[in-house]
Amino acid sequence: MRAMIAISVLIMARLATTAMADPAITDASGQWFCQPDDPRHPQIQIDFIEGAYRRCDQHICSIYALSPVEALGEDIRITFGDVGVLDAPANGARYTETVTVGTSSIVSRGSCEFRSLDELYLEG
Repeated sequence: MRAMIAISVLIMARLATTAMADPAITDASGQWFCQPDDPRHPQIQIDFIEGAYRRCDQHICSIYALSPVEALGEDIRITFGDVGVLDAPANGARYTETVTVGTSSIVSRGSCEFRSLDELYLEG
């Protein structure tokens, strides 16, 4: 009986620690919303729920297939479609996105914030 209680306490402590941990983009859960520093660049939604990478301006959202998150030392890289990559630290706080159009590259930078599945379902 004591062993069961000890195991229960350990599980609860682990769940509490996990719930209180800062979200990391490497967790590949929920959605991340990214706002560019330059308002002329599109906003980004990294949607791990639907496996989609969305780049949205005032008129349209371009949707790309979302590749798995790759580790690059302490940072991550997300490749979307055949057109671009997003590099960010694991907490997703700041990003650099590079999109290739023909022979030109467009670079944008900004900040991201995590939206948990609970927050998304509460809004609906």
